[in-house]
Amino acid sequence: MSALLKRINAIPKSTFTFSDIRKIAEMNDESLRVSMNRLVNSGRVLRIIRGVYAHDLAHIDWEHLAQELYAPSYLSFESVLGRVGILSQKPYALTLATTKRTRTIEAHTMTIRYHHIQPRLYWGYTREHTVFIAEPEKAFLDLAYLSLKGYATYDPSEMDLTVLDSAKILRYLKKFNCVQLSKRITPLF
Repeated sequence: MSALLKRINAIPKSTFTFSDIRKIAEMNDESLRVSMNRLVNSGRVLRIIRGVYAHDLAHIDWEHLAQELYAPSYLSFESVLGRVGILSQKPYALTLATTKRTRTIEAHTMTIRYHHIQPRLYWGYTREHTVFIAEPEKAFLDLAYLSLKGYATYDPSEMDLTVLDSAKILRYLKKFNCVQLSKRITPLF
């Protein structure tokens, strides 16, 4: 095993960047890039996306990585609704809200979708360990709001709305300050 690979294997994180490797490698950037390409091609290191690597896919905290790749962002929409049992099917992609531009990242075996929301709507999330996650009510309203613009699919008949706190939904709905959204949501609660 090469000295570089031993140092990489000693990195205590599930994912690491080229910058992380640069700190422990005793070589210039060009040589390091060549060495990393060789390690990736031999299967000893996994390239998640350009500049981000992992030892093992099974140990990656995808939600945390998604927020590191494109900040500020918080887990919302279908990801949260599937997680708490509002959706009957689990989404195949991670979905996050961001104040930056809408973006999709194909990260090895995971699709990560970031949906732009206005800065005034960037609230309603909590921190769980190292991940910011929307409250179920906020994730529901985020999805419904995106659907108004044609950027998401929203079908409340496919959801178990009993999981949601009606009073919180109506309180949060006022903060959205959107007549179209109010007309769509209020009859449900």
